[in-house]
Amino acid sequence: MPPRRSLKKHDAAAESHTLKTRRQRTTTQVRKDKRHTTVQIKRRHLVSTSCQPALSGRSIAELIGCLGDANNASTVTLEERFEALREIRGLLAITQEKKDGEHDIIEQLIESGIVPVLVSLLNSAAPLLSATRLDAEVYQEVLWCLSNIASGSYDHTKLVLPAVPRLVQFLESSNQSLAGHAAWTIGNIAADCNEFRQHLIANGVVDPLVKQLSNFKEQEVAKTSAWALSNLARGFETLARPFVEAGIVSVLVKGLAPPRSSASFSDEVVVEVAWLLSFLTAREEEYLRLMLDSGLVEFLLPDFSTSDEALLTPILRVFGNVCCGSLDHHTDVWQLPYVHRLLTAESVAFLPKLCGFLQRAGAQQTTLAVEAAWVVSNLAATEAAIVDQLMQAQVLPLLGRQFKEGSYDVRREVAFALTNIALTSAAHLEDVLALDVVKGFLHLLAVADVAVVGTSLRFIENVLRVAPQGVSLLELHEGIDALETVQFECGEEHLSQWAAALVNEFYGENYGVHSPPNADTEFAGFGESSEEPMQLSFDVSQQASAPGTGGRGRGAHMTTPAWKK
Repeated sequence: MPPRRSLKKHDAAAESHTLKTRRQRTTTQVRKDKRHTTVQIKRRHLVSTSCQPALSGRSIAELIGCLGDANNASTVTLEERFEALREIRGLLAITQEKKDGEHDIIEQLIESGIVPVLVSLLNSAAPLLSATRLDAEVYQEVLWCLSNIASGSYDHTKLVLPAVPRLVQFLESSNQSLAGHAAWTIGNIAADCNEFRQHLIANGVVDPLVKQLSNFKEQEVAKTSAWALSNLARGFETLARPFVEAGIVSVLVKGLAPPRSSASFSDEVVVEVAWLLSFLTAREEEYLRLMLDSGLVEFLLPDFSTSDEALLTPILRVFGNVCCGSLDHHTDVWQLPYVHRLLTAESVAFLPKLCGFLQRAGAQQTTLAVEAAWVVSNLAATEAAIVDQLMQAQVLPLLGRQFKEGSYDVRREVAFALTNIALTSAAHLEDVLALDVVKGFLHLLAVADVAVVGTSLRFIENVLRVAPQGVSLLELHEGIDALETVQFECGEEHLSQWAAALVNEFYGENYGVHSPPNADTEFAGFGESSEEPMQLSFDVSQQASAPGTGGRGRGAHMTTPAWKK
Protein backbone atom coordinates (compact mmCIF):
# COMPACT_ATOMS: atom_id res chain seq x y z
CA MET A 1 0.00 0.00 0.00
CA PRO A 2 1.49 3.37 -0.98
CA PRO A 3 2.65 5.72 1.79
CA ARG A 4 0.59 8.66 2.90
CA ARG A 5 2.56 11.56 1.46
CA SER A 6 0.52 14.59 2.38
CA LEU A 7 -2.47 15.75 4.31
CA LYS A 8 -5.08 16.38 1.67
CA LYS A 9 -7.90 18.73 2.29
CA HIS A 10 -11.39 17.36 2.49
CA ASP A 11 -12.83 16.78 -0.97
CA ALA A 12 -16.61 16.44 -0.86
CA ALA A 13 -16.56 14.46 -4.11
CA ALA A 14 -14.06 11.86 -2.90
CA GLU A 15 -16.03 10.00 -0.28
CA SER A 16 -15.68 6.27 0.11
CA HIS A 17 -17.92 3.80 -1.67
CA THR A 18 -18.97 2.51 1.74
CA LEU A 19 -20.22 5.93 2.77
CA LYS A 20 -22.18 6.42 -0.43
CA THR A 21 -23.76 2.98 -0.11
CA ARG A 22 -24.72 3.67 3.49
CA ARG A 23 -26.26 7.02 2.63
CA GLN A 24 -28.23 5.51 -0.24
CA ARG A 25 -29.45 2.68 1.99
CA THR A 26 -30.55 5.13 4.67
CA THR A 27 -32.27 7.53 2.31
CA THR A 28 -34.03 4.67 0.55
CA GLN A 29 -35.60 3.69 3.85
CA VAL A 30 -36.54 7.30 4.50
CA ARG A 31 -38.18 7.52 1.11
CA LYS A 32 -40.35 4.48 1.87
CA ASP A 33 -41.97 6.54 4.63
CA LYS A 34 -42.20 9.69 2.54
CA ARG A 35 -45.98 9.93 2.46
CA HIS A 36 -46.05 10.41 6.23
CA THR A 37 -43.70 13.37 6.34
CA THR A 38 -44.61 17.00 5.99
CA VAL A 39 -41.70 17.67 3.68
CA GLN A 40 -42.79 15.06 1.18
CA ILE A 41 -46.46 15.97 1.35
CA LYS A 42 -45.56 19.54 0.41
CA ARG A 43 -43.43 18.22 -2.41
CA ARG A 44 -46.14 16.08 -3.97
CA HIS A 45 -49.35 16.89 -5.78
CA LEU A 46 -51.95 15.53 -3.37
CA VAL A 47 -55.52 16.76 -3.36
CA SER A 48 -56.30 18.51 -0.09
CA THR A 49 -59.19 17.57 2.15
CA SER A 50 -60.77 20.94 1.39
CA CYS A 51 -61.50 19.94 -2.22
CA GLN A 52 -62.33 16.29 -1.82
CA PRO A 53 -65.31 14.97 -3.76
CA ALA A 54 -68.26 13.66 -1.79
CA LEU A 55 -67.95 9.99 -0.85
CA SER A 56 -70.95 7.80 -1.63
CA GLY A 57 -70.00 5.00 0.71
CA ARG A 58 -69.72 2.50 -2.14
CA SER A 59 -67.29 -0.36 -1.69
CA ILE A 60 -63.98 -0.45 -3.51
CA ALA A 61 -65.25 -3.35 -5.62
CA GLU A 62 -68.27 -1.27 -6.67
CA LEU A 63 -66.05 1.68 -7.58
CA ILE A 64 -63.79 -0.53 -9.68
CA GLY A 65 -66.83 -2.02 -11.36
CA CYS A 66 -68.10 1.46 -12.24
CA LEU A 67 -65.06 1.99 -14.40
CA GLY A 68 -66.40 -0.81 -16.61
CA ASP A 69 -65.01 -1.51 -20.01
CA ALA A 70 -62.34 1.06 -20.86
CA ASN A 71 -63.18 0.67 -24.55
CA ASN A 72 -66.77 1.81 -24.03
CA ALA A 73 -66.73 5.57 -24.53
CA SER A 74 -70.42 6.43 -24.39
CA THR A 75 -71.36 9.64 -22.59
CA VAL A 76 -73.20 7.77 -19.84
CA THR A 77 -70.27 5.46 -19.21
CA LEU A 78 -67.81 8.35 -19.14
CA GLU A 79 -69.91 10.20 -16.60
CA GLU A 80 -70.06 7.11 -14.40
CA ARG A 81 -66.31 6.66 -14.68
CA PHE A 82 -65.80 10.29 -13.89
CA GLU A 83 -67.76 10.09 -10.64
CA ALA A 84 -66.06 6.82 -9.67
CA LEU A 85 -62.65 8.30 -10.38
CA ARG A 86 -63.43 11.36 -8.29
CA GLU A 87 -64.43 9.14 -5.39
CA ILE A 88 -61.30 6.99 -5.75
CA ARG A 89 -59.19 10.12 -5.87
CA GLY A 90 -60.87 11.32 -2.68
CA LEU A 91 -60.14 8.01 -0.95
CA LEU A 92 -56.50 8.21 -2.00
CA ALA A 93 -56.20 11.77 -0.71
CA ILE A 94 -57.73 10.92 2.66
CA THR A 95 -55.46 7.89 3.03
CA GLN A 96 -52.35 9.90 2.15
CA GLU A 97 -53.01 12.22 5.09
CA LYS A 98 -53.50 9.48 7.70
CA LYS A 99 -50.88 8.25 10.13
CA ASP A 100 -49.02 4.95 10.22
CA GLY A 101 -51.21 1.89 10.54
CA GLU A 102 -54.24 3.56 8.93
CA HIS A 103 -53.58 2.74 5.27
CA ASP A 104 -56.01 -0.15 4.82
CA ILE A 105 -57.96 1.74 2.16
CA ILE A 106 -55.02 2.43 -0.14
CA GLU A 107 -53.79 -1.14 0.28
CA GLN A 108 -57.26 -2.41 -0.65
CA LEU A 109 -57.30 -0.12 -3.67
CA ILE A 110 -53.92 -1.37 -4.83
CA GLU A 111 -54.81 -5.02 -4.22
CA SER A 112 -58.07 -4.59 -6.11
CA GLY A 113 -56.10 -4.03 -9.31
CA ILE A 114 -57.06 -0.38 -9.66
CA VAL A 115 -53.73 0.72 -11.16
CA PRO A 116 -53.89 -1.43 -14.33
CA VAL A 117 -57.49 -0.25 -14.79
CA LEU A 118 -56.40 3.37 -14.49
CA VAL A 119 -53.53 2.86 -16.92
CA SER A 120 -55.86 1.14 -19.37
CA LEU A 121 -58.36 3.97 -19.09
CA LEU A 122 -55.58 6.48 -19.66
CA ASN A 123 -54.54 4.67 -22.84
CA SER A 124 -57.98 3.98 -24.27
CA ALA A 125 -59.98 7.18 -24.68
CA ALA A 126 -60.24 9.44 -27.74
CA PRO A 127 -57.09 11.03 -29.23
CA LEU A 128 -55.94 14.03 -27.25
CA LEU A 129 -56.40 16.62 -29.96
CA SER A 130 -60.02 15.59 -30.54
CA ALA A 131 -60.90 14.67 -26.96
CA THR A 132 -64.20 15.93 -25.62
CA ARG A 133 -64.32 18.06 -22.53
CA LEU A 134 -65.54 15.08 -20.53
CA ASP A 135 -62.70 12.93 -21.84
CA ALA A 136 -60.21 15.57 -20.69
CA GLU A 137 -61.77 15.60 -17.24
CA VAL A 138 -61.52 11.81 -17.06
CA TYR A 139 -57.87 12.02 -18.06
CA GLN A 140 -57.29 14.58 -15.33
CA GLU A 141 -58.90 12.42 -12.66
CA VAL A 142 -56.90 9.38 -13.78
CA LEU A 143 -53.67 11.37 -13.66
CA TRP A 144 -54.57 12.71 -10.24
CA CYS A 145 -55.14 9.18 -8.95
CA LEU A 146 -51.89 7.91 -10.46
CA SER A 147 -49.98 10.87 -9.02
CA ASN A 148 -51.24 10.07 -5.53
CA ILE A 149 -50.41 6.39 -5.93
CA ALA A 150 -46.92 7.28 -7.20
CA SER A 151 -46.32 9.23 -4.00
CA GLY A 152 -46.55 6.04 -1.97
CA SER A 153 -44.13 3.18 -1.46
CA TYR A 154 -41.67 1.74 -3.98
CA ASP A 155 -44.05 -1.11 -4.82
CA HIS A 156 -46.96 1.26 -5.36
CA THR A 157 -44.93 3.60 -7.54
CA LYS A 158 -43.65 0.73 -9.66
CA LEU A 159 -47.22 -0.14 -10.65
CA VAL A 160 -47.54 3.27 -12.33
CA LEU A 161 -44.55 2.77 -14.68
CA PRO A 162 -46.64 1.30 -17.56
CA ALA A 163 -48.32 4.70 -17.83
CA VAL A 164 -45.06 6.52 -18.62
CA PRO A 165 -45.35 6.45 -22.46
CA ARG A 166 -48.83 7.93 -22.20
CA LEU A 167 -47.59 10.54 -19.73
CA VAL A 168 -45.02 11.63 -22.31
CA GLN A 169 -47.84 12.10 -24.84
CA PHE A 170 -49.72 14.31 -22.41
CA LEU A 171 -46.56 16.37 -21.85
CA GLU A 172 -46.30 16.92 -25.58
CA SER A 173 -49.97 17.90 -25.96
CA SER A 174 -51.38 21.40 -26.16
CA ASN A 175 -53.65 20.82 -23.16
CA GLN A 176 -51.73 22.60 -20.42
CA SER A 177 -53.88 21.22 -17.62
CA LEU A 178 -53.18 17.63 -18.63
CA ALA A 179 -49.51 18.43 -19.26
CA GLY A 180 -49.26 19.81 -15.73
CA HIS A 181 -50.87 16.72 -14.20
CA ALA A 182 -48.59 14.47 -16.24
CA ALA A 183 -45.56 16.42 -15.00
CA TRP A 184 -46.73 15.97 -11.40
CA THR A 185 -47.05 12.23 -11.87
CA ILE A 186 -43.61 12.00 -13.47
CA GLY A 187 -42.13 14.08 -10.67
CA ASN A 188 -43.57 11.75 -8.05
CA ILE A 189 -42.24 8.69 -9.86
CA ALA A 190 -38.80 10.28 -10.18
CA ALA A 191 -38.77 11.13 -6.47
CA ASP A 192 -38.76 7.47 -5.48
CA CYS A 193 -35.44 5.98 -6.58
CA ASN A 194 -32.71 5.96 -9.20
CA GLU A 195 -34.21 2.91 -10.92
CA PHE A 196 -37.35 4.86 -11.75
CA ARG A 197 -35.41 7.99 -12.72
CA GLN A 198 -33.41 6.04 -15.27
CA HIS A 199 -36.60 4.42 -16.59
CA LEU A 200 -38.18 7.83 -17.08
CA ILE A 201 -35.11 9.28 -18.79
CA ALA A 202 -34.90 6.25 -21.10
CA ASN A 203 -38.56 6.80 -22.05
CA GLY A 204 -37.83 10.36 -23.19
CA VAL A 205 -39.44 12.51 -20.49
CA VAL A 206 -36.62 15.07 -20.32
CA ASP A 207 -37.19 16.74 -23.69
CA PRO A 208 -40.91 17.50 -23.25
CA LEU A 209 -40.34 18.67 -19.68
CA VAL A 210 -37.66 21.10 -20.85
CA LYS A 211 -40.04 22.30 -23.57
CA GLN A 212 -42.77 22.93 -21.00
CA LEU A 213 -40.27 24.78 -18.81
CA SER A 214 -39.51 27.10 -21.72
CA ASN A 215 -43.16 28.17 -21.98
CA PHE A 216 -43.02 31.35 -19.90
CA LYS A 217 -46.71 32.06 -20.57
CA GLU A 218 -47.70 29.00 -18.53
CA GLN A 219 -45.76 29.58 -15.31
CA GLU A 220 -47.67 26.99 -13.29
CA VAL A 221 -46.82 24.20 -15.73
CA ALA A 222 -43.27 25.55 -15.98
CA LYS A 223 -42.93 25.35 -12.19
CA THR A 224 -44.19 21.77 -12.13
CA SER A 225 -41.88 20.83 -14.99
CA ALA A 226 -38.86 22.36 -13.24
CA TRP A 227 -39.76 20.43 -10.10
CA ALA A 228 -40.07 17.18 -12.06
CA LEU A 229 -36.73 17.85 -13.77
CA SER A 230 -35.04 18.46 -10.42
CA ASN A 231 -36.35 15.12 -9.15
CA LEU A 232 -35.02 13.46 -12.31
CA ALA A 233 -31.60 15.08 -11.82
CA ARG A 234 -31.15 13.76 -8.29
CA GLY A 235 -28.92 10.85 -7.37
CA PHE A 236 -25.30 10.04 -7.99
CA GLU A 237 -26.03 7.89 -11.04
CA THR A 238 -27.90 10.54 -13.01
CA LEU A 239 -25.90 12.35 -15.68
CA ALA A 240 -26.32 15.95 -16.79
CA ARG A 241 -25.90 14.94 -20.42
CA PRO A 242 -29.57 14.18 -21.27
CA PHE A 243 -30.61 17.50 -19.74
CA VAL A 244 -27.98 19.45 -21.67
CA GLU A 245 -28.84 17.65 -24.91
CA ALA A 246 -32.48 18.60 -24.36
CA GLY A 247 -31.45 22.28 -24.36
CA ILE A 248 -31.79 22.97 -20.65
CA VAL A 249 -28.89 25.45 -20.56
CA SER A 250 -30.35 27.86 -23.12
CA VAL A 251 -33.79 27.65 -21.48
CA LEU A 252 -32.34 28.44 -18.05
CA VAL A 253 -30.26 31.30 -19.43
CA LYS A 254 -33.33 32.86 -21.02
CA GLY A 255 -35.41 32.46 -17.87
CA LEU A 256 -32.79 33.68 -15.38
CA ALA A 257 -30.89 36.36 -17.30
CA PRO A 258 -31.37 39.94 -16.07
CA PRO A 259 -33.36 42.01 -16.27
CA ARG A 260 -36.20 39.73 -15.23
CA SER A 261 -39.49 40.34 -17.04
CA SER A 262 -42.70 38.58 -18.06
CA ALA A 263 -40.51 36.60 -20.44
CA SER A 264 -38.50 35.27 -17.48
CA PHE A 265 -39.18 32.71 -14.79
CA SER A 266 -41.53 33.70 -11.99
CA ASP A 267 -40.20 33.73 -8.44
CA GLU A 268 -41.74 30.31 -7.76
CA VAL A 269 -40.17 28.83 -10.89
CA VAL A 270 -36.77 30.27 -9.89
CA VAL A 271 -36.92 28.25 -6.66
CA GLU A 272 -37.47 25.02 -8.58
CA VAL A 273 -34.84 25.94 -11.17
CA ALA A 274 -32.33 26.62 -8.39
CA TRP A 275 -32.92 23.10 -7.07
CA LEU A 276 -32.44 21.73 -10.57
CA LEU A 277 -29.14 23.60 -10.90
CA SER A 278 -28.04 22.37 -7.47
CA PHE A 279 -28.00 18.86 -8.94
CA LEU A 280 -26.79 19.60 -12.47
CA THR A 281 -23.79 21.62 -11.23
CA ALA A 282 -22.71 18.53 -9.28
CA ARG A 283 -22.36 16.42 -12.40
CA GLU A 284 -19.84 16.03 -15.20
CA GLU A 285 -17.10 18.65 -15.24
CA GLU A 286 -17.63 19.55 -18.89
CA TYR A 287 -21.25 20.49 -18.23
CA LEU A 288 -20.42 22.39 -15.05
CA ARG A 289 -18.02 24.42 -17.14
CA LEU A 290 -20.69 24.95 -19.81
CA MET A 291 -23.13 26.25 -17.21
CA LEU A 292 -20.51 28.54 -15.69
CA ASP A 293 -19.50 29.88 -19.10
CA SER A 294 -23.18 30.53 -19.85
CA GLY A 295 -23.46 32.75 -16.77
CA LEU A 296 -26.08 30.64 -15.01
CA VAL A 297 -24.42 30.79 -11.61
CA GLU A 298 -23.86 34.54 -11.82
CA PHE A 299 -27.52 35.00 -12.78
CA LEU A 300 -28.42 33.56 -9.36
CA LEU A 301 -26.34 36.09 -7.43
CA PRO A 302 -29.10 38.75 -7.23
CA ASP A 303 -31.41 36.09 -5.78
CA PHE A 304 -28.85 35.45 -3.04
CA SER A 305 -29.97 38.66 -1.35
CA THR A 306 -33.36 37.15 -0.54
CA SER A 307 -34.40 36.00 2.94
CA ASP A 308 -36.42 33.07 1.60
CA GLU A 309 -34.90 29.84 2.93
CA ALA A 310 -36.59 27.79 0.20
CA LEU A 311 -34.54 29.69 -2.39
CA LEU A 312 -31.36 30.27 -0.39
CA THR A 313 -30.83 26.57 0.31
CA PRO A 314 -30.48 25.45 -3.34
CA ILE A 315 -28.49 28.56 -4.24
CA LEU A 316 -25.98 27.78 -1.50
CA ARG A 317 -25.66 24.27 -2.90
CA VAL A 318 -25.04 25.63 -6.39
CA PHE A 319 -22.32 27.93 -5.06
CA GLY A 320 -20.84 25.08 -3.02
CA ASN A 321 -20.68 22.89 -6.11
CA VAL A 322 -18.86 25.63 -8.00
CA CYS A 323 -16.19 25.68 -5.29
CA CYS A 324 -16.02 21.89 -4.97
CA GLY A 325 -12.94 20.18 -6.35
CA SER A 326 -13.07 17.11 -8.56
CA LEU A 327 -12.12 13.59 -7.52
CA ASP A 328 -8.61 13.01 -6.14
CA HIS A 329 -7.44 16.63 -6.39
CA HIS A 330 -8.39 20.08 -5.28
CA THR A 331 -10.32 22.74 -7.10
CA ASP A 332 -9.25 22.84 -10.73
CA VAL A 333 -7.42 25.90 -11.99
CA TRP A 334 -10.17 26.70 -14.48
CA GLN A 335 -12.70 26.93 -11.63
CA LEU A 336 -10.84 29.50 -9.56
CA PRO A 337 -11.84 32.57 -11.64
CA TYR A 338 -15.50 31.67 -11.08
CA VAL A 339 -14.89 31.24 -7.37
CA HIS A 340 -13.28 34.67 -7.24
CA ARG A 341 -16.29 36.15 -9.07
CA LEU A 342 -18.56 34.83 -6.34
CA LEU A 343 -16.40 36.39 -3.66
CA THR A 344 -16.13 39.77 -5.39
CA ALA A 345 -19.64 40.05 -6.85
CA GLU A 346 -21.03 43.58 -6.73
CA SER A 347 -24.67 42.47 -6.67
CA VAL A 348 -24.35 40.85 -3.25
CA ALA A 349 -21.84 40.82 -0.39
CA PHE A 350 -21.08 37.11 -0.61
CA LEU A 351 -18.90 36.49 2.45
CA PRO A 352 -20.90 38.78 4.78
CA LYS A 353 -23.99 36.88 3.68
CA LEU A 354 -22.36 33.58 4.63
CA CYS A 355 -21.34 35.06 7.97
CA GLY A 356 -24.94 36.09 8.56
CA PHE A 357 -26.11 32.51 8.12
CA LEU A 358 -23.46 31.29 10.56
CA GLN A 359 -24.39 33.93 13.15
CA ARG A 360 -28.04 33.00 13.37
CA ALA A 361 -29.36 30.79 16.11
CA GLY A 362 -32.50 28.71 16.43
CA ALA A 363 -33.95 25.65 14.74
CA GLN A 364 -35.29 27.59 11.77
CA GLN A 365 -31.80 28.79 10.87
CA THR A 366 -30.08 25.42 11.16
CA THR A 367 -30.52 24.55 7.49
CA LEU A 368 -28.85 27.72 6.23
CA ALA A 369 -26.04 27.40 8.77
CA VAL A 370 -25.37 23.85 7.57
CA GLU A 371 -25.30 24.90 3.92
CA ALA A 372 -23.16 27.98 4.61
CA ALA A 373 -20.62 25.91 6.55
CA TRP A 374 -20.45 23.47 3.64
CA VAL A 375 -19.74 26.31 1.20
CA VAL A 376 -17.03 27.62 3.54
CA SER A 377 -15.43 24.17 3.74
CA ASN A 378 -15.23 24.03 -0.05
CA LEU A 379 -13.85 27.56 -0.24
CA ALA A 380 -11.22 26.64 2.34
CA ALA A 381 -10.11 23.74 0.13
CA THR A 382 -9.27 25.96 -2.84
CA GLU A 383 -6.19 28.13 -2.29
CA ALA A 384 -4.45 30.04 0.49
CA ALA A 385 -5.53 33.44 -0.85
CA ILE A 386 -9.20 32.49 -0.51
CA VAL A 387 -8.62 31.12 2.98
CA ASP A 388 -7.08 34.47 3.88
CA GLN A 389 -10.25 36.19 2.64
CA LEU A 390 -12.28 33.93 4.91
CA MET A 391 -10.08 34.88 7.84
CA GLN A 392 -10.38 38.59 7.06
CA ALA A 393 -14.16 38.24 6.92
CA GLN A 394 -14.09 36.87 10.50
CA VAL A 395 -15.56 33.54 9.46
CA LEU A 396 -13.34 31.55 11.83
CA PRO A 397 -14.81 32.79 15.16
CA LEU A 398 -18.30 32.04 13.84
CA LEU A 399 -17.24 28.52 12.90
CA GLY A 400 -15.76 28.04 16.35
CA ARG A 401 -18.98 29.05 18.07
CA GLN A 402 -21.11 26.84 15.85
CA PHE A 403 -18.73 23.93 16.46
CA LYS A 404 -19.41 24.20 20.17
CA GLU A 405 -23.03 25.32 20.27
CA GLY A 406 -24.60 24.20 17.00
CA SER A 407 -26.66 21.11 16.26
CA TYR A 408 -24.92 17.97 15.08
CA ASP A 409 -25.71 18.73 11.43
CA VAL A 410 -24.06 22.14 11.77
CA ARG A 411 -21.05 20.80 13.70
CA ARG A 412 -20.59 18.13 11.04
CA GLU A 413 -20.12 20.66 8.25
CA VAL A 414 -18.13 23.03 10.45
CA ALA A 415 -15.72 20.17 11.20
CA PHE A 416 -14.90 19.93 7.49
CA ALA A 417 -14.46 23.71 7.26
CA LEU A 418 -12.16 23.91 10.29
CA THR A 419 -10.11 20.97 9.04
CA ASN A 420 -9.58 22.55 5.64
CA ILE A 421 -8.60 25.89 7.17
CA ALA A 422 -6.18 24.15 9.54
CA LEU A 423 -4.57 22.30 6.64
CA THR A 424 -3.73 25.54 4.85
CA SER A 425 -0.63 26.31 6.90
CA ALA A 426 0.86 25.91 10.36
CA ALA A 427 -0.26 29.45 11.19
CA HIS A 428 -3.84 28.66 10.21
CA LEU A 429 -3.71 25.51 12.31
CA GLU A 430 -2.65 27.62 15.28
CA ASP A 431 -5.62 29.94 14.69
CA VAL A 432 -8.01 26.99 14.66
CA LEU A 433 -6.50 25.46 17.79
CA ALA A 434 -6.96 28.80 19.56
CA LEU A 435 -10.71 28.15 19.33
CA ASP A 436 -10.29 25.19 21.72
CA VAL A 437 -11.80 22.64 19.33
CA VAL A 438 -9.58 19.61 19.98
CA LYS A 439 -11.97 18.03 22.45
CA GLY A 440 -14.84 18.49 20.00
CA PHE A 441 -12.96 16.69 17.23
CA LEU A 442 -12.11 13.83 19.58
CA HIS A 443 -15.79 13.48 20.45
CA LEU A 444 -16.63 13.26 16.74
CA LEU A 445 -14.48 10.13 16.50
CA ALA A 446 -17.30 8.30 18.27
CA VAL A 447 -20.09 9.14 15.81
CA ALA A 448 -21.45 6.70 13.25
CA ASP A 449 -20.80 9.00 10.28
CA VAL A 450 -17.84 7.65 8.30
CA ALA A 451 -17.05 11.00 6.68
CA VAL A 452 -17.03 12.84 10.01
CA VAL A 453 -14.73 10.28 11.63
CA GLY A 454 -12.44 10.52 8.61
CA THR A 455 -12.17 14.29 8.67
CA SER A 456 -11.65 14.21 12.46
CA LEU A 457 -8.75 11.80 12.01
CA ARG A 458 -7.37 14.09 9.34
CA PHE A 459 -7.53 17.06 11.71
CA ILE A 460 -5.98 15.08 14.57
CA GLU A 461 -3.15 13.84 12.36
CA ASN A 462 -2.46 17.41 11.33
CA VAL A 463 -2.27 18.45 14.99
CA LEU A 464 0.09 15.58 15.80
CA ARG A 465 2.42 16.35 12.91
CA VAL A 466 2.41 20.13 12.78
CA ALA A 467 1.33 21.75 16.05
CA PRO A 468 4.01 22.46 18.66
CA GLN A 469 3.37 20.05 21.53
CA GLY A 470 0.55 18.55 19.48
CA VAL A 471 1.24 15.06 20.83
CA SER A 472 0.92 16.29 24.41
CA LEU A 473 -2.15 18.36 23.56
CA LEU A 474 -3.99 15.32 22.23
CA GLU A 475 -2.96 13.22 25.22
CA LEU A 476 -4.15 15.94 27.61
CA HIS A 477 -7.64 15.68 26.08
CA GLU A 478 -7.64 11.86 26.29
CA GLY A 479 -6.85 11.58 22.61
CA ILE A 480 -5.17 8.19 22.98
CA ASP A 481 -8.37 6.61 24.28
CA ALA A 482 -10.39 8.25 21.50
CA LEU A 483 -8.02 6.97 18.81
CA GLU A 484 -7.98 3.48 20.30
CA THR A 485 -11.77 3.46 20.29
CA VAL A 486 -11.67 3.96 16.53
CA GLN A 487 -8.86 1.42 16.21
CA PHE A 488 -10.66 -1.39 18.01
CA GLU A 489 -14.37 -0.58 17.68
CA CYS A 490 -14.85 1.12 14.32
CA GLY A 491 -16.45 -1.12 11.71
CA GLU A 492 -14.71 0.64 8.82
CA GLU A 493 -11.35 -1.04 8.25
CA HIS A 494 -9.64 1.94 6.66
CA LEU A 495 -10.53 4.17 9.62
CA SER A 496 -9.38 1.64 12.21
CA GLN A 497 -6.09 1.20 10.33
CA TRP A 498 -5.64 4.95 10.15
CA ALA A 499 -6.23 5.38 13.90
CA ALA A 500 -3.92 2.46 14.69
CA ALA A 501 -1.16 3.98 12.56
CA LEU A 502 -1.42 7.27 14.46
CA VAL A 503 -1.36 5.55 17.85
CA ASN A 504 1.64 3.41 16.91
CA GLU A 505 3.62 6.30 15.45
CA PHE A 506 3.01 8.94 18.09
CA TYR A 507 2.22 6.96 21.24
CA GLY A 508 4.12 3.73 20.60
CA GLU A 509 7.64 2.65 21.53
CA ASN A 510 9.17 5.99 20.52
CA TYR A 511 6.62 8.07 22.43
CA GLY A 512 8.28 11.22 23.75
CA VAL A 513 11.46 10.81 21.69
CA HIS A 514 10.42 13.34 19.10
CA SER A 515 7.52 15.61 19.97
CA PRO A 516 6.49 17.29 17.81
CA PRO A 517 8.11 14.88 15.33
CA ASN A 518 8.34 17.34 12.45
CA ALA A 519 8.88 20.70 14.11
CA ASP A 520 11.58 21.54 11.59
CA THR A 521 9.76 20.13 8.58
CA GLU A 522 8.04 22.39 6.09
CA PHE A 523 4.28 22.03 6.28
CA ALA A 524 2.70 20.30 3.29
CA GLY A 525 -0.49 22.07 2.37
CA PHE A 526 -2.82 21.81 -0.61
CA GLY A 527 -1.39 18.42 -1.60
CA GLU A 528 2.25 19.55 -1.78
CA SER A 529 4.78 17.02 -0.57
CA SER A 530 7.18 17.90 2.21
CA GLU A 531 10.84 16.98 1.88
CA GLU A 532 10.35 14.00 4.20
CA PRO A 533 7.21 12.05 3.17
CA MET A 534 4.85 11.05 5.93
CA GLN A 535 5.00 7.29 6.32
CA LEU A 536 1.58 6.26 7.52
CA SER A 537 0.65 2.79 6.34
CA PHE A 538 -2.78 3.76 5.12
CA ASP A 539 -3.61 6.28 2.42
CA VAL A 540 -7.24 7.21 2.84
CA SER A 541 -7.24 9.07 -0.44
CA GLN A 542 -6.40 5.86 -2.24
CA GLN A 543 -9.48 4.26 -0.75
CA ALA A 544 -11.84 6.84 -2.11
CA SER A 545 -14.35 5.57 -4.56
CA ALA A 546 -13.37 5.37 -8.16
CA PRO A 547 -14.65 8.19 -10.31
CA GLY A 548 -18.31 7.48 -10.94
CA THR A 549 -20.44 8.51 -13.84
CA GLY A 550 -22.32 11.04 -11.76
CA GLY A 551 -19.64 13.61 -11.12
CA ARG A 552 -18.79 15.85 -8.23
CA GLY A 553 -20.07 17.77 -5.25
CA ARG A 554 -22.76 17.34 -2.62
CA GLY A 555 -25.47 16.87 -5.20
CA ALA A 556 -23.57 14.06 -6.87
CA HIS A 557 -24.75 11.50 -4.33
CA MET A 558 -27.84 13.21 -3.03
CA THR A 559 -31.02 11.15 -2.96
CA THR A 560 -32.83 12.85 -0.10
CA PRO A 561 -35.88 15.00 -0.84
CA ALA A 562 -35.08 18.43 -2.19
CA TRP A 563 -38.09 20.32 -0.89
CA LYS A 564 -37.66 22.55 2.16
CA LYS A 565 -40.41 24.01 4.32
